[in-house]
Amino acid sequence: MHARRRGHRYSGPTSFAWAAAILAVATVRSAVAADGGPGLTAAAILDDTRVVAISITLPDEDWKTLRGQSRDMGTMFRGGTESPFTWFRGDVVVDGVAIGSVGIRKKGFLGSLDSASPSLLVDFNRHVDQSPVDGLGRLTLNNNKQDKSLLSQSLAYRVFRAAGLAAPRVGFADVTVNGERLGIYSNVEAVRRPFLERVFGVGKGTLWEGTVCDIVPESLERLEEDVRGDPEDRERLAALGAMLASDEPLDLGRLGALVDIDTFLRFWSVESILNLWDGYSANQNNYFVYADPSDGRFRFVPWGADAALGPGMGGGPFSGRQTAPAVFAQAALPNRLYFTPGIPDRYREALRSVMVEVWHEDELLAEIDRLEELLLPHLPPRQREAPAGMERMREFVRNRRGEIDTALASWPAAAPSTWRRPMRSRPLGTATGDLAATYREGAVDDVPPSRVSLEVVFDGETVALRDVEASVSTFAFPGFGGGPSADPPVSVVISATRCDDGKPLAFNLFLDRRRLAEDDTVPANGLVTEGTAGFGIPGLMPVKALGGTFEPTERGSAPGATLAGRFVLDVTQMEGGLMNRAPMRRPGEAAAEPVDPTPSATPPSD
Repeated sequence: MHARRRGHRYSGPTSFAWAAAILAVATVRSAVAADGGPGLTAAAILDDTRVVAISITLPDEDWKTLRGQSRDMGTMFRGGTESPFTWFRGDVVVDGVAIGSVGIRKKGFLGSLDSASPSLLVDFNRHVDQSPVDGLGRLTLNNNKQDKSLLSQSLAYRVFRAAGLAAPRVGFADVTVNGERLGIYSNVEAVRRPFLERVFGVGKGTLWEGTVCDIVPESLERLEEDVRGDPEDRERLAALGAMLASDEPLDLGRLGALVDIDTFLRFWSVESILNLWDGYSANQNNYFVYADPSDGRFRFVPWGADAALGPGMGGGPFSGRQTAPAVFAQAALPNRLYFTPGIPDRYREALRSVMVEVWHEDELLAEIDRLEELLLPHLPPRQREAPAGMERMREFVRNRRGEIDTALASWPAAAPSTWRRPMRSRPLGTATGDLAATYREGAVDDVPPSRVSLEVVFDGETVALRDVEASVSTFAFPGFGGGPSADPPVSVVISATRCDDGKPLAFNLFLDRRRLAEDDTVPANGLVTEGTAGFGIPGLMPVKALGGTFEPTERGSAPGATLAGRFVLDVTQMEGGLMNRAPMRRPGEAAAEPVDPTPSATPPSD
């Protein structure tokens, strides 16, 4: 669909229906080719007019280990990009075609992590040299845990493509592992060399993946190099980062030599229209940057769009305002651009262009109806809320034009006064001890008596505590996708009062229910809250993350049963990112001073 636009330049109006028709033609052609060949094609298994059966088998012990692997919340925000997930060898049957000796591992950053139905990568070439799928080297199977509608990635990327922008194709898969049906997954086209060759016409440039980081000097090292190209690409990326972080006015001439500004304005406007909360412009997360060899400039590719076309993370703790803004500008590039003379008007025109050429409500609503009819017969019990999620998506589609028109009527719209510092953290201390508490269901006034010992050390000093107690219950906080989790974790809250100032201190731990029942050592992750009882993120202030282990001696996870064991936790001070919000202002208004809620914190070394 994009090969005709070398260098990925937008060449005129692209209707939503036209984009779908082109994809259908490509699918028919691939099916004809597959009839005379030995394997599968990317277009055939990414065809979103059907649900493709994918069956994975691997040794039972490997599957148990794989699904139990997770991320340590403290380590996750210390700046490291190393994956905690390991590859296992297995076999897969895709749409009736058997493929042996593939690599299989868990995937996900935070919200999509799950032990019952984990997101998965299937790498055909991990263990043997084989190319069983023409145009695709791996399967990216997303569990849709954050997206109750199941449609967010499919529709979001379709809008990007209809706007003439690079975005992956998405199919649907009914995934089974070792005979256990996991449900309907989004089968997302991998953004790797075959994708780059298909979309940009050449795949020899460097491709970076951004996860909770920005293109500024302090977080450049966290950009993962997924496809290696010219070594000079890294030098040009560093030059871009230095330019964006500089206090000097943004030089559009210099910037335009590094970034295709017009294409970025269109990319940025689509992210904003879709309310792509977890994308580059809004959250400095889930995006690709490609050094396009055709002209040497950087172009962006969306990723992780399972929180789009809705109020933002289902109205959960990180959703912010319920009415999505027309200008997302938390990241450095959109923020610096928006406060550069002339750019707000160019962005407004990009916004208007997408609304006229691409945002066709009737077509979008018809697509939601079509996909609902396709998927409903295949839904397992854990995905029974999909129709309600689809209806929320319809509501967003119906309302979005009015929200954008309201913003355009009082242009320029307000935006964060400065780009926010990327997420960073520093080791703070430890929390260790033992507990025994009675499991309860839901909120109750009288917490059953508990036995607990707790030693807390912050910045080398022991914190004196009194009134220490523990409670155990089901974590009933709404999931990111707009409803309760299908397999909620066990919540352990260890609460106390500081002796020095009388303020509450609570350690909120989340334990995987499956692993708690089976394993001798269970990962324990969570947050420390201060000044409030129980779980909360007051004002999204800088928070302390917990990461460590829990060794159960009693495994009660039902009302009236006892949960007991020893916990060993590292405490990490998280700073920047979501915890760093700048005041809003309009272009032309007096600039605010850079905002950093913890200016004395030691920044990470680069």
